[in-house]
Amino acid sequence: MNLFESITFWNPWWQNESDWLQAVEREDIDLIRELLKRKEILTITGVRRSGKTTILHLLVQGLLNEGVPPRNILHLNLEDPAFTGISILTLYEKYLELMNPDESLYLFLDEIQEAGQWQRDLRKLYDGPRNIKMVITGSNSSLLKGDYATLLTGRTLTAEIFPFSFREALIASGWNKGFERHVLLANKPKLLHQFNEYLKEGGFPEVVREPNKKLKTLLLKEYYNSILTRDVLRRYPIRQTARYEAAAHYLISNATSPFSPKGLSPILGTAQHTLEEYLGYLEDVYLFLTVKHFSYSVRQQLTYPRKIYSIDTGFIQSVSFKFSEDIGKLLENLVLTELKRRGGECYYWKGKKECDFLIMENSKVTTAIQVTAAMNDQTTRKREIAGVMEAMTEFGLSEGYILTLEGEETVRENGCTIHVLPVWRWCLIASA
Repeated sequence: MNLFESITFWNPWWQNESDWLQAVEREDIDLIRELLKRKEILTITGVRRSGKTTILHLLVQGLLNEGVPPRNILHLNLEDPAFTGISILTLYEKYLELMNPDESLYLFLDEIQEAGQWQRDLRKLYDGPRNIKMVITGSNSSLLKGDYATLLTGRTLTAEIFPFSFREALIASGWNKGFERHVLLANKPKLLHQFNEYLKEGGFPEVVREPNKKLKTLLLKEYYNSILTRDVLRRYPIRQTARYEAAAHYLISNATSPFSPKGLSPILGTAQHTLEEYLGYLEDVYLFLTVKHFSYSVRQQLTYPRKIYSIDTGFIQSVSFKFSEDIGKLLENLVLTELKRRGGECYYWKGKKECDFLIMENSKVTTAIQVTAAMNDQTTRKREIAGVMEAMTEFGLSEGYILTLEGEETVRENGCTIHVLPVWRWCLIASA
């Protein structure tokens, strides 16, 4: 395939193909469509295989529906070997030669980090005489940091994409009954079954759509290994790859647990500063999310252990080292990713008791959330209520949440209200 053929391959709308788009409408797409109307370069970041290309296709389809000529829209996946070593400016010139577009242009560039000097090229296109709207994707949260960041300062807006929410996973699996309360309660057994699958298999789009259980696991292992190698080892100066991989495996196996590089250093036989670097790389590529202990003192936040979470519960089930299934751990991890999907600023609380999540908005704690598999015995019930109550009292909150696998009730104590909800229903409410 020559260069012109490779460029054409990524743009099926040029051939008037009618069946090129097969996608679930993502929850964030309306906001992203609004950002598309602005001049700034739109940057879409997220973990590998989370659906960034699908977002681009949904944007392209919207433009076509609005009457934008197909030849005025260019999409390139820069991981295509045909584009290796070729600058974005050269590819853009080849596109102009091939399609001779007119008026305003739209450039959609997938996995932008694969192109050399891409910040310089985008700056030239952005500041050039032609009206060009650019949308780029990348699997690294540090895409616009570092030596070249100043080249695009003030010229970008960023949106983060996560794997499917539970609502999106349901729709992708064929759910079409709506999400009103009475519908959810009438279909509780089916929804609980599908939630249990989502909890254990995660929300990566291709994994959700794959009916074969063994293939789901193989896909998840392949994604995990691709993140460790393609997104990290190829880009960061890691010499001791075995220790790096051991650190990643330890962290995924201990998801939801507090940890500190200082405490982990003797366990893995790796220097503390090296472990900090590894974690930074793995957070950059979205494999892990971390939550700090809440304190008004930044120094105390830095000295307390952090809690580690996987970007997707499917990784915990498919690649971690475990003797038995821990539903409570999976639920807590899922709640954190849902909070992050909604843009929440999350902390955990540890006073005399513990509370899993505090949510901050405008520099103020607004919500306290506790997560547990069940509250069937009195010991667990007292512990979970005490944890969320201490956090509510500390931050002057009148309401809080305890999220479980199935339980639902309202607890009133000392003038406060605690809403006990099943995580599956909270996810659907949160996504509304």
